[in-house]
Amino acid sequence: MKVIVVAGAHSGAGKTVLIEKLLKVFKGWACLKVTVLHQGLCPTGRNCGACEGLNSKFCIISDKKIIEEKTKDTCRFKKAGAKKVLWLKAKPEGLKTGIKQAVSSFKGSKGLIIEGTSVLKYLKPDAAIMVKRKGSSLKDSAQSVLKRIDLVLTV
Repeated sequence: MKVIVVAGAHSGAGKTVLIEKLLKVFKGWACLKVTVLHQGLCPTGRNCGACEGLNSKFCIISDKKIIEEKTKDTCRFKKAGAKKVLWLKAKPEGLKTGIKQAVSSFKGSKGLIIEGTSVLKYLKPDAAIMVKRKGSSLKDSAQSVLKRIDLVLTV
């Protein structure tokens, strides 16, 4: 299975929009949204709800009601044509194991597009794309994986 990772230099860089465009080209591919949980204030500066209520090191969300919630990126992936969509929420110490288990859930898929920057610490995809806004700086997690990026898109 081919794997493409779409990473972001920062929140709001355009990862989801790029993935929607890729799904129009790579018909029948699957998608995995990866969120690494934060302690305290969310780096996005808003309460997105992603970091709440995780009692284990990671969880893989497949519940259709959550995946297809109108405000979620996962819903946008489904609407763009993703054959299967899962959402991995992980604490930093559970990310490596969570990625391995989540990716194994896509066996038999044509291909997989993963939205997440930190996954590049543990995964060597067929292609890794970094999205950033013109004039913006890289968040720490993006800086740490820059050497694993194949293409940087500035939007």
